[in-house]
Amino acid sequence: MADSTIVTLRLPETLVARADALIPRLRDDDQMIMVGRVSRSNVLRWAVLKGLEALEREHPQPAKTKSKSKKTTRK
Repeated sequence: MADSTIVTLRLPETLVARADALIPRLRDDDQMIMVGRVSRSNVLRWAVLKGLEALEREHPQPAKTKSKSKKTTRK
């Protein structure tokens, strides 16, 4: 992952346990198979991606409106 950034964060043990519990269930998932080894890190990366996608759907970026700016001319 050449275009990645290391992010360090603390997670409650319950969330880590939930991620660990998903590992065996995701081993047959087509999307996870594409990333290679199904590890805790990959499960958490996927969870962040899915969570961000859900948040972006719930809170879409406002549409950009064209501003009517008046051009000022110098004399």
